[in-house]
Amino acid sequence: MSSPMAGSAASGSKDRPVSRTSFIPELQSMMFALGDTRRPLHETAALVEDIVHTQLITLLHQACEGAALRGSRVISAEDILFLMRRDKRKVVRLLKYLQFRDYKSKLLKTLEDEDVSQEAGGNQRRQRLAQDFLVWMDQTGDLLSLAERQEADPVKQERMERLERQTRAMDQTQYSEFCESRQLSFAKKASKFRDWLDCSSLELKPNSIAMEILSYLAYETVAQIVDLSLLIKQEMAAKTNPISHVISASYIHYNTHTESCAAAVEPPSGAIQPCHIREAIRRYNYRHTTHRHAHTQQDSHSSRPGFF
Repeated sequence: MSSPMAGSAASGSKDRPVSRTSFIPELQSMMFALGDTRRPLHETAALVEDIVHTQLITLLHQACEGAALRGSRVISAEDILFLMRRDKRKVVRLLKYLQFRDYKSKLLKTLEDEDVSQEAGGNQRRQRLAQDFLVWMDQTGDLLSLAERQEADPVKQERMERLERQTRAMDQTQYSEFCESRQLSFAKKASKFRDWLDCSSLELKPNSIAMEILSYLAYETVAQIVDLSLLIKQEMAAKTNPISHVISASYIHYNTHTESCAAAVEPPSGAIQPCHIREAIRRYNYRHTTHRHAHTQQDSHSSRPGFF
């Protein structure tokens, strides 16, 4: 199956139903918290929304098919993990996220003075559910082995270092706004997120843990798009100013033609532009399409949508 990224990058807000719930204001805040300027462009956030929405809808439909084949009455974590199984690093990140969610639930129960011992069976339900499924699915043990290692995630490490540099120039008001934006997520807008995905129209509905995973994947997709687009933006700036400093391009390992922004001029805000997003998606698609062609013997259900 071809990646939906190719179509979603080219689509615009004009293709979205007028009645569809919009996450553009929240996305602008998220993008600021991930490295964009304090006031991200509306048209850029709209393009990011289109891409992420297309990704998740494709994932949901594939997960729904998988759940139906299993004879399940709901879409569960197993259906999403099965679609993600080829990308071991992202599965490991997801396992660590579920572990964190379990720890947070346990902590909240403790703070509410509930009997933690009585809830012990559920304190690690997310992580255990995912691990049990991976034990069944992962015959080599590579996934769980990766998950058990206490290694730094280079992608997230570089992201945090970039954000730390960004906050150095902020005044108190800007930093306060940045901290508020850092706390925003799709999970904190759970009802709106479910409406945004139009879950009511699905034959099978995602259960609560599946929705947690979907909200996590949505945010991580936004983060990855911003990561890639900032690299493209810096690369374009370097072409007009060869002396400018270039950060590590650990996300892009190949050379391709770069789409140029109109007149190669940055807007006054220095914000990420739609052309940066489109070029980042084009390169990502090129890289991963090439990778998939090298593995043409995979089964027909092994392809996963876009960043997932």
